[in-house]
Amino acid sequence: MTSLFVDMGHDWSSKAIITALDKKGVSLRTLEQELGLRANSIRNVFYRRVNCYQEAIAQAIGVNPAVIWPSRYHREKHKSA
Repeated sequence: MTSLFVDMGHDWSSKAIITALDKKGVSLRTLEQELGLRANSIRNVFYRRVNCYQEAIAQAIGVNPAVIWPSRYHREKHKSA
């Protein structure tokens, strides 16, 4: 069923991320408040790599950030090799 919303090996869409957070009872605004951010700041994670935002979102969903953003983490493995 997950494959309807997420293509394995591809970054999740913003809608898939928001839906996954919603299923956990967490909103982007809640995460922003927990991190002490201004409203809508965390949405930058949908456009660019922001490690602390990625980590907070992934932790709230209950997965590793590399599951949500494989393109952002796949390159790291090749750099260290």
